[in-house]
Amino acid sequence: MLADKISELLQARAPRTLSGDQFKLAAVLVPIQERADGDYLVLTQRAEMLNSHRGQVAFPGGGIDLGDSGALAAALRESHEEIGIEPRHVRILGQLDQVTAGFNYVVTPFVGLIPTPYEFRLNHAETAAIFSVPISALLEPDCFKMEQRPIGSPRKDPIYHFYYGGWDIWGATARIIKQLLELAYGFEVQERLD
Repeated sequence: MLADKISELLQARAPRTLSGDQFKLAAVLVPIQERADGDYLVLTQRAEMLNSHRGQVAFPGGGIDLGDSGALAAALRESHEEIGIEPRHVRILGQLDQVTAGFNYVVTPFVGLIPTPYEFRLNHAETAAIFSVPISALLEPDCFKMEQRPIGSPRKDPIYHFYYGGWDIWGATARIIKQLLELAYGFEVQERLD
């Protein structure tokens, strides 16, 4: 079972953390479903009326509230609020490295196995759509692209994109996916900027 392998890999490493008073803390769930034809990632499209990251493809999650007992609790709470994943239905496999996202967020991603099929419930105030992407499609050479940041940007790292079924999965979400694919699925980036 691949979930056991991912769990072993993630438990055997210390995830990289970021620090700084300027960051707002957030957490996401990286939901994986094991199906007969392979593993799938569950992604959402954020609603257009949200204040940040509107319309973008993302993992379910959001800001860590004072009432949350930590980042994992926030990821599970937000996943339940946004797409109806019951926390008791999630088997947490481990944590990936923290990543930065626009508007000064630092995001803690947790990889979790969820049942398949699953009856998702969209909160349309936060989520416009939900879709699944086969890991096998993400590993295809033409799916992944890198682009240089605009001239004058304070950041020098490339912007990653995964393209699937008309969706452009980019930014922090793409960085999280890239790390998961590298750690668990043997993904290797061909250093080529478009």
